[in-house]
Amino acid sequence: MYMNLVTDGFYSDPCLPGVEDPYGTYAAMREKCAIHWCEGPKMWVILGYAEAVEHMRDSRYSRQNRLDELIERFGENGSIFQRQKLDIPFMDGELHRRMRQHVMNAYRGIDLESLSQFSSNFAATRLGQVTDGEHFDLVALLANSLPLMVVNELMGVPRSMQSEVADKVESFVRARGLIQTEDTASEGEDSLEAYGNYFLPLIHQRRQEPGEDVLSRLIADPKEGIHLSDEQLLLIISSNFYSASVYTLKFLIGTMAWIMAIHPESYARIRADRSLIPSALEEVLRWDPPAQALNASMAMEDIVIDGQMVKAGDSVTAFVGAANRDPKVFEKPDIFLVDRSPNPHISFAPGLHQCLGLHLARMEGAAVLGALCDQFETLNCHDSVSKRSIGDRFRGFDRLMLSR
Repeated sequence: MYMNLVTDGFYSDPCLPGVEDPYGTYAAMREKCAIHWCEGPKMWVILGYAEAVEHMRDSRYSRQNRLDELIERFGENGSIFQRQKLDIPFMDGELHRRMRQHVMNAYRGIDLESLSQFSSNFAATRLGQVTDGEHFDLVALLANSLPLMVVNELMGVPRSMQSEVADKVESFVRARGLIQTEDTASEGEDSLEAYGNYFLPLIHQRRQEPGEDVLSRLIADPKEGIHLSDEQLLLIISSNFYSASVYTLKFLIGTMAWIMAIHPESYARIRADRSLIPSALEEVLRWDPPAQALNASMAMEDIVIDGQMVKAGDSVTAFVGAANRDPKVFEKPDIFLVDRSPNPHISFAPGLHQCLGLHLARMEGAAVLGALCDQFETLNCHDSVSKRSIGDRFRGFDRLMLSR
């Protein structure tokens, strides 16, 4: 009965908010067909691995046209979607390629080794505050703050602005989700206005006095003929650095610690052999990824997927959380294997819109896992006082209570 209720709920909201473990439902749905129409968000949801990978690489889908649909639907209340057309995840074609390349060039100036040491030291200091027998919230202690500190280091954002910026991340992310309402659109617009108050003065300062930070490199690239407006810089900062980095990495850090707590044998192996950290992190990303689904796009022509006709004009997303457990690709997909190899998970969306911050995510995840191994012989999770986030497209913890 419970599974039937959850399955029915999938058609209303395929993200299954509030469901502790959605993967059984995804498996049941995927076994029936690799793609399903969900009436709630009014879009097709791809659950199969091969179909998801093909979708990610297929230029017959348009993110811009999906935004146009939202702009038309919400009318004067859809200004957040109109503004998002300046942002890389919602671009198509040559403009998308050029802007991605521009941001990637800015990333190349990052000293990842120094940033990794900064992250390790920060994590070690925070975790070192925990005393024996103490119950502590890893999200409040570390998962909220480390990603924010890293991005602020990259962007040159004053530390005095940290809490204000962090408070606006969630509502901004929800305005980029699969299910949109008047409330999510309004709250997203409010968040972007707040970001403008924080970041526009900093942007103006960097225009006058460029530094060595990523923001200074993002402003312009004369060699490529790229000069970004204030509005576009604001979108790129808010989206690709704050919502993508701060929000998803908070969930990655919490989920990783939770997985270590519920798989003590795996955690013991990693503590004994730190060379397993990279493969363990990839398995975390496969087994329970923080970003469960892609931003939606619109089919530009009729496309057949696993016997289902996706018509031109239909909206489509791919659920990487479901695809990452496809038994056609992954042996024993529901088992967490710390040394799984190969592990071709698609949590960074390989394809046209691959995650730009994947190197930062891996670096921060590895730094935290190493710090946990250094300071905690065992990890115990207290589920009754922990709290999962109920958020569109994302899985993770708002509160994760642990002890030694």
